[in-house]
Amino acid sequence: MMIFCKAATKSVYRLVVVFIALMSVSHYSVAGPMGDCAGTPAEAVVNLPSPLDEWGQIACTPYGHVLSNKQGWIWSQPGSYSPVFIPSQMVRKNPQKLSNKSYFTGIEMSRVDGDEFDKAYQAITKDLDTDNTRPQGYRLDVTSVSGKQLKLYFFDYGESIWGIWCREKCNPASRFMILNMNQRPE
Repeated sequence: MMIFCKAATKSVYRLVVVFIALMSVSHYSVAGPMGDCAGTPAEAVVNLPSPLDEWGQIACTPYGHVLSNKQGWIWSQPGSYSPVFIPSQMVRKNPQKLSNKSYFTGIEMSRVDGDEFDKAYQAITKDLDTDNTRPQGYRLDVTSVSGKQLKLYFFDYGESIWGIWCREKCNPASRFMILNMNQRPE
């Protein structure tokens, strides 16, 4: 479900290029969506819940709305340093130029603990060196206008955040890091 610059199809590559271009022209941190959002339907979610709004934002692109990093933050897959974002079209390849006709109708973030936390945390930390620091755990439930849904987990350590995509189970290969570029990691 993740889309990366090295994606095989030209359409996905174009989507990534458009998104990176939109991100590069933004020189400030915004609370609302960025890009050309004219004509976005009223039922579209354009503001993010806390704490996602601290390090994420909605961008309106020619291929629909995407959820990704806020200015000053980087969402990237470890090792490849490819950008990570969540497209409202929720397709792996051949996105259509739907502009503001593809958007999110639900973006909900909730704290997690207990068994739900443990299962996602075990997947995200698999084969990684960890210390005894226990992060804050969150589940993100995202719904597109198409009716498709995604579930992600985020683990907030303060100076960095880790995310992972999950279906029935969380796949360690889908984890990504979120770094605050205004803070030196410890």
